[in-house]
Amino acid sequence: MSKVLIDQFQPWGRLGEIPPYTPSNLIGEGSSGVVYRWYKDGRQMAVKRIRVAANHIKKDSVASICIEDIEREIKIVSQLTHKNIIQCFGVDRDANYVFIVTDYAEGGSLKDALGLSWEDKKRIVVEVARRLAYLHKQGIIHRDIKAGNILLTKDKEAKLCDFGIAKVIASATCVCSFDRQKKKSPKGTPRFIAPELISIKPEYSTMSDVYALGVVMQDLLCGDEAPRDYLDIMERCLVKDPEKRLTVEEIVKAFHDVHRDHDMDTDNNQAKTEQTLSADEKSHLRCSLNSGVEVDTKCTDKLGQLLGYAGKGDTAAQTILGYLHLYGIGVLSDNTKAVEWLQMAANEGFAIAQSDLGRILLTGEMGVPQDHSKALDLLEAAANQGDTDACTLLGQMNLAGEYVEENDEEAMRWFRKAAEGGSTQAQYRVGQMYYSGWGVEQNYTECRKFMIMATSQELPAAYLMLGYLYRFGRGVPQDDSEAVKWWLKAAEKGDKDGQYNVGFHYIQGSGVEKKNYYKGREWLQKASEQGQEMAQSLLEAIDQGLYPN
Repeated sequence: MSKVLIDQFQPWGRLGEIPPYTPSNLIGEGSSGVVYRWYKDGRQMAVKRIRVAANHIKKDSVASICIEDIEREIKIVSQLTHKNIIQCFGVDRDANYVFIVTDYAEGGSLKDALGLSWEDKKRIVVEVARRLAYLHKQGIIHRDIKAGNILLTKDKEAKLCDFGIAKVIASATCVCSFDRQKKKSPKGTPRFIAPELISIKPEYSTMSDVYALGVVMQDLLCGDEAPRDYLDIMERCLVKDPEKRLTVEEIVKAFHDVHRDHDMDTDNNQAKTEQTLSADEKSHLRCSLNSGVEVDTKCTDKLGQLLGYAGKGDTAAQTILGYLHLYGIGVLSDNTKAVEWLQMAANEGFAIAQSDLGRILLTGEMGVPQDHSKALDLLEAAANQGDTDACTLLGQMNLAGEYVEENDEEAMRWFRKAAEGGSTQAQYRVGQMYYSGWGVEQNYTECRKFMIMATSQELPAAYLMLGYLYRFGRGVPQDDSEAVKWWLKAAEKGDKDGQYNVGFHYIQGSGVEKKNYYKGREWLQKASEQGQEMAQSLLEAIDQGLYPN
């Protein structure tokens, strides 16, 4: 494999000279090499350094197989554009090593994760199952699913990595046999290898990945806190006969079903004991509706008036009464009556009622029984009337593959409709999708347009993205000072990534009037106090004298 730098993997321009490994920047190590951090233009990336034989490599030698695995990983990852799969930015090699530059996952691997909540564990399993569903639809079997190959972002979102032994298949239902002349034993980590692979005629299939995920679930979920139903799902992934195992799609559905059954009562009981509404709940109630009644806790004084309006078919009053019964404000909490009132308004085409009833039926909120089919119908009806909350929710569902099949194009359609209706969050989402090329052709000019819209409500994430556009010259002339201007707005709103970027550029003396070490440390410290890992690492490097003054 010749020295190569693959431009299509480099969203930040040429990688330049990859720095050497030192113990101070070590992330992890294994039998084949080490992974270490690389700071590039204020960003952290991970460098996987893999030792290979020099010059003359015998065919079928360990080193030859290693290079085949590396080439396979690069080829497969280049085809994958999913946001929850680790991306490869570049490849290089010297006489002894191959270097693969990828995303850096600040949360480390699942193998080393500590203090995960029960909710985090359930969510991670579902996320990994969804990522596998995406791979299988692309005709790819991972073949090495294990906790060490599941990386976590700073927000504990799961990302799959290490496709060195993945296999491309004709379809998600096909199996692939071993080339027994080349491989004496199945590839993968022994404990995670499915029973059908340890046989006279071993064959990989998507069910091999399911078995490995079952082993991950065994480590993650087993304990006193795990309800029996979750363990049943795990056991159905570990059955010996691959044809009797759950598919990854069935795993996702099973988790949602069990969550509904086990968590509904707890949520309902908590809601009934609440004496006041949360800010989010109040935001749903505080709407000036066509009945002329502002919906907040004071509206209980006008209950008779509301009933009068509702009885005459006023959809806004019917919606308000639905909220009152749902949250138990001024009346006894009664989910049945809540749904009845909201349904009356929804049947008359009142978009707000359709939107909120759809959300309630989708999630099983407040103990209301879930009905996904009806929920989707209601949300689409509201969205088609321009209800921005419904449009945004449908966009999120399609983007994440929640309750519907993952579809970035459909997500973009709904987000854009909400954005054009004035939703700040949707404007940001549309800009983000133009930036990343999710569901639409990548377009930095459009990205900037929607980010500017989102700044009308001073959204820190929009400020942050505008800074990146100027920093890397995407759709605008490259301008560090303009980048810092936008990052400073995000930083002043308390955004830790904005604080890190401003601090980094003051330390560097780029994009600012003059280098200011004191201001740089001040911003880095603020970011560090919020748990921004790059800021923490940079402060440590400065304190250890590893970063020039």
